[in-house]
Amino acid sequence: MNAEAVYGTVLTAGLISAFSLYNPGLPVLIARIIGTVLVFWGAHVYAEIVGNRAMSWREAVREGLQRSAGLLWALIVPVACLTTGALLGLSVDAAVDVSLWGGVVTLAILGWWAARQRNDPVLVKVVTAAATAGMGLALIALKALVH
Repeated sequence: MNAEAVYGTVLTAGLISAFSLYNPGLPVLIARIIGTVLVFWGAHVYAEIVGNRAMSWREAVREGLQRSAGLLWALIVPVACLTTGALLGLSVDAAVDVSLWGGVVTLAILGWWAARQRNDPVLVKVVTAAATAGMGLALIALKALVH
């Protein structure tokens, strides 16, 4: 599992929850989320480059880009859900809900995949998937409390 994909999915879900409080409309919401995640991604890449002192500059850049790619991959499902919601004429709240549940499913898959790569038994795969999905559920609960 790419730790950055988990981090990016949780970050994106948190941004969706926070930015949707102001109900800016789906196009503005999507742009804010993408822009903010791109800034986090750039900071993450830069931190990886600066932190890899034992590597050449070129190797550190390549390593930083590879290790940080999960932050960008994490945008796909939530932004696709929001975009589909906009195209279907859903309300911001409905599109946000679909997007957050898409994040929960993504987190569950990432957890399952991590356990699968370690050749864990099925029970461990289920528990890992549930625990990872729990982060997304926590954000949904937080959004419900704040709204």
